[in-house]
Amino acid sequence: MLKMAVLAMASILAITVSTAGAETTLSDYDKTRQDVAKQMVDKAIAAFALDPDGALAQIQDINNRLYHDGELYVVIMDESSTIVGHGVTPDLVGVNNYEIIDSQGTNLGELLDANRSPYGKWIEYWWPNPATETQESELKLTWVKTHGKYQFGVGTYPGSGPTVDFAGIDGQTIRLVQEMADTAIEAFAADADSAMDAIQNPEYGPYHDGELYVFVVDGNRTMVAHGVTPDLVGTNLHTLYDVQGTNLGELFEANTSPYGRWVEYWWPNPAAETDEPERKVVWLKVSSGYGFGVGTYPDAEQNTEWSISMNDKERRGVAWQMVQNAAEAFHADPETAMAAIEDTENRLYHDGELYVSIINDQGVIVSHGATPSLIGTSLYTLNDTHGNNLGDLFDVSRSPYGKWIEYWWTNPATETQDPERKITLVLEKGEYVFAAGTYPEMGDTRDASDLDSEKQRIAKAMVERAIEAFTADAESAMSAVADTANPLYHDGELYVFVVDGNRTMVAHGVTPDLVGTNLHTLYDVQGTNLGELFEANTSPYGRWVEYWWPNPATETDEPERKVTWIKSSSGHTLAVGFYP
Repeated sequence: MLKMAVLAMASILAITVSTAGAETTLSDYDKTRQDVAKQMVDKAIAAFALDPDGALAQIQDINNRLYHDGELYVVIMDESSTIVGHGVTPDLVGVNNYEIIDSQGTNLGELLDANRSPYGKWIEYWWPNPATETQESELKLTWVKTHGKYQFGVGTYPGSGPTVDFAGIDGQTIRLVQEMADTAIEAFAADADSAMDAIQNPEYGPYHDGELYVFVVDGNRTMVAHGVTPDLVGTNLHTLYDVQGTNLGELFEANTSPYGRWVEYWWPNPAAETDEPERKVVWLKVSSGYGFGVGTYPDAEQNTEWSISMNDKERRGVAWQMVQNAAEAFHADPETAMAAIEDTENRLYHDGELYVSIINDQGVIVSHGATPSLIGTSLYTLNDTHGNNLGDLFDVSRSPYGKWIEYWWTNPATETQDPERKITLVLEKGEYVFAAGTYPEMGDTRDASDLDSEKQRIAKAMVERAIEAFTADAESAMSAVADTANPLYHDGELYVFVVDGNRTMVAHGVTPDLVGTNLHTLYDVQGTNLGELFEANTSPYGRWVEYWWPNPATETDEPERKVTWIKSSSGHTLAVGFYP
């Protein structure tokens, strides 16, 4: 009877597989729900690995918010694609996905099996949305990830969420809002009284940044801390309505989530000169029975969000890592860290055009990775070619969460002294500011229009996994890399290879005969010398390179354009590439 019921359900579904390279158009809200899906899958995997029976019980408890968040819930399949846990429909437990065929003839088991990956993949199909009152199927975008013999999935329904308008909110502000809420949650868990005092202290930077501030409500939706209006403490949100008639208590109650939700209502902006309410977009996140909120005002003037290339985004990511590394090293041993920062051969603090500078609380440069003669100079005495005073610019951008600023400065990676537009990360840690910046569009000519973002993500993740294994046990890692049946290091056309400091191949996931070959002896069909290419792009943060090479997923040995992520670690370079 159960099998017949499942087949009957399948007859009303329209499961569809995304075509290669196609990506569903998503709203900003939908993208945040994708993030929740990924987090939920990871939590389910971690819990299942520790206690399978306990995890299954929690996953099938619809009142457990860790595995049920609006339309999101967890499904677990075994290696034969049989459902062993289902967060919404327990009657499906024991059903094999190969028995579910849609009206178009698509087999759900085949869809899931074709997308098995320890790094996770997105699949598309149609399925009823448990957050609606209808059984009509909707387009569902599901994150599936394998762990051991099991496959875990959590999906969201694009376009089905609230109509939160993100227009006018830049990516930097979204990040600041979310990080401020997380910082408050961590502090509240450690010492609630001290955290509430800090939240209500307008001079405390981690919880106050311009229009951004933290507020906290308890499980009854009563305000227990407010970063701008302490008189609201003790007020129940169910008694508050905005100018559009929205009841804040009901709004918050409907969006309780340990992963966070975006909501929208109208509220006075503390950074404005008027008490008139403005549209406010707020990030709400629940922890330990309390709700934490931080919001921004999209219709007010916001920070600039620059239009940058794929390469520029990669370089901004390197700047983030470099600044974090410098701040951590400096606070452990200032003298050693400054010596390393000023050593231009130290790749941890010098990567092409990127380098670190440190400024004290008086605006004086105490360390500079490119121009040591600037040490001791006050930023307030420096103006760029567009009239920006660097002291003023850095001062207004101080933040423990880091902010991006823009000015014009000489690029050390070029042969000219002409200033170029520079986008710099400024991160305040204690009494010092740490900075590293990149120069947008400084010459990257790769065509990124046909690059698959999912393959880029998997290539990076595969390299990271290989580095971890290689650091722990190099011999075992090289054996695993050479094992074509190991899914950690092989996924279709993607595979790992490793070269040593002399650019000699020491492990190769597809062609073991290449082990012992020096890359300086290899040229692609375009005349690119692989040894020189890899040497010029050695980086502990990773770089993308491009050359031509045979694709192991095809039936021909003809070379194809290959885009490869290479990253150095422990004297070796590890790499994974794909074929656009």
